[in-house]
Amino acid sequence: MSRTVAFGRDILGAPDVDIEDLLACLSSSEVQCMLDELASDPDDKHVPPSVRNAYRCEKKATGELNHGSLIKHIKEESLASPDKEDIVSFEAGIKRGKIFVPTYTDEEQEEMNRKAEIAEKVKLDPEEEEALAAASLEDVMALADILNTNPQNFIMEAYANPLQYFEPDPPNSTDPKAVLDKLSINDQEVKDVNLNNISGIEEKEMCSIFDALRRNSSLTKLSVVNCDINDFAVSTLILALEENQSLLSLNLEGNRISPDTLASLFESLATCRNGLIEVRVAGQAQEKMGHRVESRIADAVVKNPRLIKLGIKFEFKEVMNRVSRHLIKNMDNIRRKRKGEVVE
Repeated sequence: MSRTVAFGRDILGAPDVDIEDLLACLSSSEVQCMLDELASDPDDKHVPPSVRNAYRCEKKATGELNHGSLIKHIKEESLASPDKEDIVSFEAGIKRGKIFVPTYTDEEQEEMNRKAEIAEKVKLDPEEEEALAAASLEDVMALADILNTNPQNFIMEAYANPLQYFEPDPPNSTDPKAVLDKLSINDQEVKDVNLNNISGIEEKEMCSIFDALRRNSSLTKLSVVNCDINDFAVSTLILALEENQSLLSLNLEGNRISPDTLASLFESLATCRNGLIEVRVAGQAQEKMGHRVESRIADAVVKNPRLIKLGIKFEFKEVMNRVSRHLIKNMDNIRRKRKGEVVE
């Protein structure tokens, strides 16, 4: 069995010495240095920086700390200090020492070859290519200044592919009055109503459309996006959805609905018997709802056994995780019912 040796001495064979006797042999300054050394921890963020090391400054303060004067003094000292001369003077274009040669994997090499082929294909006309190649740095900067852009961005845009033009969507030609009439008489052919981006719908007319859902049994999808819907109209919709069981999808994105009214909408959907499986309310005028409102919405969604699609932006991860888990659970329950399994 090997014996323990420290500092050239056999520890196991050394005589027992009381720790009090060892401390008695030390002076007060040596004891303080030992305590500072044992207590210092440079990684401890819970103590001030001045006590994270064993050094203790015993000098008296010369006055209050002047941060501006200190920074000025540091700058003056740095400018006054002479620069160290290079042992070997720098010469442009000369490489000294071992030259680094990068190595690439097969995947990286293929990616580099692919980018090189794309850069080879994307070229300007011969005249433009010749003019740009012969242009000096001052010419490129002057041209970029004329075009009011950055020279680097100008070069990238010059070699970029031309932009594709897509025709804008045609304006929505749906007549709100005709929709109201068909919903009021419960027209069985009206399954989908799209009122997106129709401006100028009065609040009274929108409330009438929502109120017509009370006695309607044919409409399955309602989309009212970017129509300046306010809280009063949504309150009418909440009362109508308490009696409607045919609507499956509701889209109210891009309106002026307050967060508390949204929470009331989800609470109503969780308590009343309706058939909604998809609700989209993102992009309201007030996007930040706060933890209180988001918690109300999450509590209401968790109590809703029918909802499987939800379009809303949550700020807090905990709320988003609760809602996501519940929506997945609802979809899994639908799958189990389809297979004839027992759902808890």
